[in-house]
Amino acid sequence: MEKISEALQRLVKALEKANCRYVIVGGLIAIHYGRNRITQDIDVVVDTDKVELLISALKDKGFEFSERELLEAFKERSRVTLFFPGNIFFHIDLKFAKDELDYEVLNGRIRGELLGIPCWIESVEDIVVAKLIYGSSQDEEDVIAILLNYGLSEGLKEKAKKFGVYDKLCGIAEIIGLAC
Repeated sequence: MEKISEALQRLVKALEKANCRYVIVGGLIAIHYGRNRITQDIDVVVDTDKVELLISALKDKGFEFSERELLEAFKERSRVTLFFPGNIFFHIDLKFAKDELDYEVLNGRIRGELLGIPCWIESVEDIVVAKLIYGSSQDEEDVIAILLNYGLSEGLKEKAKKFGVYDKLCGIAEIIGLAC
């Protein structure tokens, strides 16, 4: 986790220096909320209109990436991969906010501490709903672990209804003995 922690610290400093609205999402957040697994990346959703400032800040913090691909991802509101110096297997998936879910996650972000680093992280409700939408077997395992640790809140149920995954949430909850 040392490399991940160092990369996260550099990433957060770059995003905050560039005045980006951001939220750390995905596997690292699942681990933070109690899922016992490993990850080889950091996933982040970013909303900015100052892409040149972002590029400069990322370069300043030593990240390796294709500037052309980052500019294209910015225009298309898609994702780009950033590499951490000295480790080609570890990377950062930076996604520019595009759809309702991305903005929901950005608006619902909470200030927390991840690997000892103060940053903006995805809320419990948002990670569960996002993982139910994406729906891979690993996503469902993440949801189970998070539900076992945090249970079912009314806010989570409402958000699941809003994004059309309420039945899926209840199905998983019932498997692990939680009443929906």
